[in-house]
Amino acid sequence: MIPPQFIERFTGDSGVDVGTESLDAVFPDGEKIRVVLRIGTPYKKDNTDDFFSIRVELENLDRTDGPLSGCSSLGAIATALRFIICRLEIFTERHGCRYVWPDTNEPFDFHLAFSTSK
Repeated sequence: MIPPQFIERFTGDSGVDVGTESLDAVFPDGEKIRVVLRIGTPYKKDNTDDFFSIRVELENLDRTDGPLSGCSSLGAIATALRFIICRLEIFTERHGCRYVWPDTNEPFDFHLAFSTSK
């Protein structure tokens, strides 16, 4: 969900998500937070824009920022997915959190889940 103070940044965004995933972030002190990863539909802010913008959210874990962009709609989606992976890595490194599938203790390996290689 885009916080009201950031809505203006996302003018043109239909609000439709092309992909979502839920997971739990578990911190060293035992705190567990449900995180919803969202990638919105690529869009152009106006007809003169050569780039596609895209909304990326790590709800409950990270601030809303962006939008990100790419040279094409597929490029924007690739940028969004890489952004999510990088932010999850940063939270692991800086805060010591690990990720599990919702309501379980089964590890959520985001590198494997979002891998583009064989």
